[in-house]
Amino acid sequence: MSNKLPENTENKSISSLPNVGKLVNVWKRFFDDWAHREFEKQGYPYFRMSYMPFIMNISNAGSTNNEIAQRAKVTKQAMSKVVKELAALGLIRVEKHLTDARATMIYLSEAGEKFVAQSKSCVYGLHDQYEEILGAEALNQMLESMHKIVQHHETITQNKTLKL
Repeated sequence: MSNKLPENTENKSISSLPNVGKLVNVWKRFFDDWAHREFEKQGYPYFRMSYMPFIMNISNAGSTNNEIAQRAKVTKQAMSKVVKELAALGLIRVEKHLTDARATMIYLSEAGEKFVAQSKSCVYGLHDQYEEILGAEALNQMLESMHKIVQHHETITQNKTLKL
């Protein structure tokens, strides 16, 4: 991996170079602001972005805390806290596991299913806006590039966990 600056940058100031960290940070902030506005429009002003990885990783057949934590890439402790909050909001229901007394099953409630459907619809709308701005080909290239970057970071994280 190279930490070198791009070629032909001798006469450019550092601030004129693309800054990936800054760009990702600004984009995330804009995305979060957009999402909060959409949540409010849909009647969910209390919903926090930090809930999304949890609620979007509950399978139709139900999921355990451990399964959701693994899919959402968070600790079981963080998962337990959010489960209580989502249950209090009425977006999920928690039931005892049928065969494992130590585990619970988490299901989307009717309100949770409605929220997930509305959220997906909003994201499809944002996708359409990005396609209008960039064009279909450029958007697909951007998304493929983003997937590669995510896979790269997942590999690094996996190797650290496995101590490779």
